Amino acid sequence: MKNRLNRNKNPYSHGMSSQPSTDSPAGTATRVVVLWVATGALLLGGPVAAQQTTLRADRDSRRMTAEAAVTVVGLDALHGKDCEFVLTSGKRLGGVTLVRIVRGKDKQTVRTVVYRKGDSTTTRRLQPKGLKQVIVAGKAYDLVVDLVLQAYVLVDVAEKKLLVAERLAAQEQRLWEPLSDKQTAEIIQEQKEFLRKVGKAFPGLPMRLYETKFFLFFSDMPPDQVGLYRAELDSMNIELGKAFDVPPGENIWRGKAVFVVFVQQEAFLQFEQQFMKGDIAELQRRRIRGLCHQSSTGNVVVACYGGADPNELAAVLVHETTHGYLHRFKSSVQLPSWLNEGIAEWVAATVVRRTRGPHLKQRQAIDRLKQTGVLDQNFFGQRIDGWHYGVASRITDSLIKANPDAFRWWLISIKEGVDWQQGMRKAFGYTPLQLTQAYGRSIGVPQIRLQ
Repeated sequence: MKNRLNRNKNPYSHGMSSQPSTDSPAGTATRVVVLWVATGALLLGGPVAAQQTTLRADRDSRRMTAEAAVTVVGLDALHGKDCEFVLTSGKRLGGVTLVRIVRGKDKQTVRTVVYRKGDSTTTRRLQPKGLKQVIVAGKAYDLVVDLVLQAYVLVDVAEKKLLVAERLAAQEQRLWEPLSDKQTAEIIQEQKEFLRKVGKAFPGLPMRLYETKFFLFFSDMPPDQVGLYRAELDSMNIELGKAFDVPPGENIWRGKAVFVVFVQQEAFLQFEQQFMKGDIAELQRRRIRGLCHQSSTGNVVVACYGGADPNELAAVLVHETTHGYLHRFKSSVQLPSWLNEGIAEWVAATVVRRTRGPHLKQRQAIDRLKQTGVLDQNFFGQRIDGWHYGVASRITDSLIKANPDAFRWWLISIKEGVDWQQGMRKAFGYTPLQLTQAYGRSIGVPQIRLQ
């Protein structure tokens, strides 16, 4: 069944798109790992070679992956301008003069930025990898890697935003606009009022609200157990921001991400039925441990239950938070189901280091495919089946390992309205069928079929 975003006035009512979690017992999150560091996954057996072929073809026709890139003439026009630099560390460097841009083999690319600080006559140099943005007379330019040119280019932020906004509007999607401090405060009060209503529905449970920088955590768990998650959730949010190139400390959530966490399954099911209009029989049939509800307003509500084992809850929280973060990243565009679940599984395995759930699912999927040789068409459909999770996480692992920059570009391009298959062909040189065949070769099923 296709999930639809809620377009009603009430951002918490039925109709919110929900991402389920059926995670196995997992280790508590004890340390944070930056997303794009691969965790020993096997390569798919050819994405790099396929990508190089694609890039050569694109370079020959002078196509670029970076939209709104500044031309050679535009780069020259910046020489001698007073400007401000935003470094990749988040630090801002003001009162500088951009002396010149040393270009690469392709004259539209940036190899080095030469500048002077204040009245000094001494010139200094910055490498593009250390520079996030250049601001000239209030106009911002981002430094980004172009996959075709395999070098940094300068992108006009305003022009790029206009292109993306027009493309998204044609798809009835939109960029998430930044909120003022006043708007954020009002939304948080609205979210707290929602949680007060939830609390009244469970008079027999010791529901308490715990607030962090990014989250509202409402639970009947003992306070000493809640303490295991509060710091990890905020730390994970920061590290996810690094991976998605979100400035340190920036809050991407609408207000805050809301968590409603119960100890027992019965309370979770009651919440889902009463507040999210969920089908209890369906949740039980699919053995759902948690859901990430996503509204067209931008609200994110994660609901789950943990039972007596806090380790199980850690994996569910990480998985579901990832879904929420992907929803709130850049735009309202949703990732294809297999990629959304693949990333969530991959993050759970990366952050919750002792979890065996994603690895067991990968093994079970491989065993099944060795028997049948068939990955059904639903894998690339609107919602993957339960056994597909192991396939999705293995493929996600492998694509990140093959080229983390290409994977990041591909993910951003999807959120900017580019068809995921078109973006994958440009980033990795794969069609869905070729991706499936490469996965099959990597697990010893070279004749894997889609049917």
